Amino acid sequence: MTRSKSARILAWLSALAFIVAAGLHAADYRAVVLQTQMALGLLGPLVAALWLSFAAAMLVLGAMVTLVALGRVREGRWILALAGCLPLITVVLQLYLLEFTRSTAMLAAVAVVSFGAAVVSPGKDA
Repeated sequence: MTRSKSARILAWLSALAFIVAAGLHAADYRAVVLQTQMALGLLGPLVAALWLSFAAAMLVLGAMVTLVALGRVREGRWILALAGCLPLITVVLQLYLLEFTRSTAMLAAVAVVSFGAAVVSPGKDA
């Protein structure tokens, strides 16, 4: 398997991971809203907005990585690397402020696949 083909497969896997992570995150919206309304009162709508904005950001990053996987973007390795930063930062924050959860593991996997695709992606000389 060539490096270019490996990069394309990893980019597709990364795009799928971003989209699945966004879907899973959005699927928990109702439960989070109910919990925050009981616990935080007036801050509930803010938490709900933040919850949906994170899911939307993951969806947008998934679309950007999909463009890289389709070969529509030159120098896609930078997009892949930058896209991996959001889940990585989220993992670091979750480990620091909360604890290790299933979502931490899922976001860590998304970051690893995205960074792996960026590393394997051919550069300017290829």
